[in-house]
Amino acid sequence: MPHDLLKAAKDVLRRNWRGSYTVPSPTLYPHQWSWDSAFIAQGYSNYDQRKAQAELLSLFRGQWRNGMVPHIVFDPGEEGYFPGPEVWGTSLSPHAPRDVPTSGITQPPIHAYVAWSIYERATDREGALAFLKEIFPGLMAFHRYLYRERDPYGEGLVYIRHPWESGMDNSPVWDLPLGRIRVPEGSVPPVARKDTDHVPLSERPGDEDYRRFIYLIEVFKACGYREEEILKASPFLIQGNLFNAILHRSNRALLMMAEVLRQDTGEIGAWLDRTASSFNEKLWDGGTGFYHVFDMRAKDLLRARTAAGFIPLFGGLPSKARAETLCRALQKECFCRMNSECFAVPNYDVCEEGFSPHNYWRGPIWINMNWLIYRGLGDYGYERYAAYIRNSVMRLVEMSGFYEYFDPFTGRGHGTKDFSWTAALYIDIVVDGA
Repeated sequence: MPHDLLKAAKDVLRRNWRGSYTVPSPTLYPHQWSWDSAFIAQGYSNYDQRKAQAELLSLFRGQWRNGMVPHIVFDPGEEGYFPGPEVWGTSLSPHAPRDVPTSGITQPPIHAYVAWSIYERATDREGALAFLKEIFPGLMAFHRYLYRERDPYGEGLVYIRHPWESGMDNSPVWDLPLGRIRVPEGSVPPVARKDTDHVPLSERPGDEDYRRFIYLIEVFKACGYREEEILKASPFLIQGNLFNAILHRSNRALLMMAEVLRQDTGEIGAWLDRTASSFNEKLWDGGTGFYHVFDMRAKDLLRARTAAGFIPLFGGLPSKARAETLCRALQKECFCRMNSECFAVPNYDVCEEGFSPHNYWRGPIWINMNWLIYRGLGDYGYERYAAYIRNSVMRLVEMSGFYEYFDPFTGRGHGTKDFSWTAALYIDIVVDGA
């Protein structure tokens, strides 16, 4: 069965390939997404070095002059997505590329981690070294942008300014900060949603959420995409656990690249030290035994328990004692303990009010989150639970196929079908355990 599904996963990626990059879905997501492309490249790195390298290099053609890697690089010939380039209005920024239409926000910076994976797994060693030399300056520019523009207090923790930057668009953790936003009448253009043409509304964010998402874009445009102005004006500013944990792990990858390329490592080392210290001091709550996110407007932690609270394991940030606390939390019913009647790991505490087994980021299982947790558990030596997650991922795909996300109790697939990062990370997780 795994051999047949590996072939099927590769077929999904082959169908979604667009010559230099892979769309997440030809219907729901017909452009290039930032962390999607990174996860997809991770999958390709197991069997097609050329495509893995091209995937990341294609994404970086949309990099802004200030270093930001946008969360979408648009295909100008594809109009089946909202909000498109006309809504983002990135020409208001002198940093946005003039010949490549993009969005005006970013996504979790996992790209350096994946670039290093591609290099380590490469069969063409000369080509892999050339790839590192080509992509390293862009990766450094991206991380410099994050620490320069998104870390205003020099803490080593960068902020996100839109829920879409977290990668977990309508997670329950955003309910409080989004709920504070009152969208003035006439302040946003008509919300012409395309997603519900392909997926039921019951599986997607609500219309009011979308109005707030678009309102934040209008705030950024009013600021001319100047980060110093957005820092003052945006009602949504979050120092996230997932985003900063991934940034820390990618800094470690950058450090190894710099050593191979004989570049100075001092700047990267300073990032690693600052982020590790502030992350553990500011985002850990001893009372809940969990890593949370910090709301810079409310000046407090947001304590909704999502799967993102386990991603610091991937970042290598918790002490052994804190890692043990997190592993115990995974073993409780509210996150589908090992050998229980549900699949690991749902994106939201199933015991909480508002949990939904099929609504986007409000409870279903996402393969990318499970892949990150699987990697983190393995790094800390929790091989038994890591194997349980690996087996859960394999069973979900065997039962339902390569869906976007899955019901943690029934295993039924939801969202769009033939989703690229599900296929790519299935490949990675199966090959890794072979």
